[in-house]
Amino acid sequence: MGNITIDDKVYDMDTLPQEVKAQLAALQQCDQKINSWNMDIAMAQTARGAYATELNLLLQQVQAVSAGKVELAEEAEEAEEAEEEVEVVEAEEVDEVDEVKILSVEEVDEVEVLEAEEVEVNR
Repeated sequence: MGNITIDDKVYDMDTLPQEVKAQLAALQQCDQKINSWNMDIAMAQTARGAYATELNLLLQQVQAVSAGKVELAEEAEEAEEAEEEVEVVEAEEVDEVDEVKILSVEEVDEVEVLEAEEVEVNR
């Protein structure tokens, strides 16, 4: 079967006990799973970056919360053009969104996976 080097020691695979071979196989499976997860994480980080970019573009159309009030930038521009009054609403009236912070990849320490039911509850 060949040789394998572990901790700078060379072992003949043919002479290793079955229990050692089983542990090696389990270790290899773990390494494969970790590599697969790392690829998934890289894809998720790439997608997250795209979502963050799109969110930033969308947020450019919305004015920030000021003294508990929210005003859409588009409505403000239209009102200025038409010289109409813009309706200002309390932050609580806007889908209960208090704050959005976009984290960089370096700021994300853990990933929380939500079940579908949790996502519906969080909406």
